[in-house]
Amino acid sequence: MQIPLQPTDYAIEALGFLMLMLMIGLAGYYYPELPANIPTHYGPDGQPDKIGDKSTLWILPVLGAVIFGFMTLISRFPHYFNYMVNITPDNAERQYTMATRMIRFMKLLVMTVFTYIIWHTIQIAGGEIAGLGTGLLILPVLILGLTVYYIFQSLSKQ
Repeated sequence: MQIPLQPTDYAIEALGFLMLMLMIGLAGYYYPELPANIPTHYGPDGQPDKIGDKSTLWILPVLGAVIFGFMTLISRFPHYFNYMVNITPDNAERQYTMATRMIRFMKLLVMTVFTYIIWHTIQIAGGEIAGLGTGLLILPVLILGLTVYYIFQSLSKQ
């Protein structure tokens, strides 16, 4: 079954791709200006707790591109996903649409978080700020909220 993309789906895809390109662009633009050593890991308080070579800045953009590609690929095969309801001809399109949209939102969320970390790592390395701040604290809430929302949507009006 081919699931038609709605304008919302195109917008989510575009925003996710934009975040991926922004992440890569930030890393490429600021890389020459970075000191030899930059933060490579952060503790639960958002403070850097490990320092390493500036080339590690490329880990998140590369990982982001791999995740983006993988999530794009798997969203094309919603009939292989596990669902909390039995898939029937009557509910397949709705269930597949919701599942692929959830993956798109998760992809956007991951790209946004990676871009946030890259930007803050650049700022920390440049001495402009001291840590990641509290922005990442919302991540578990967003992931849980998105998951719960789509579970409830999946179970309603099967």
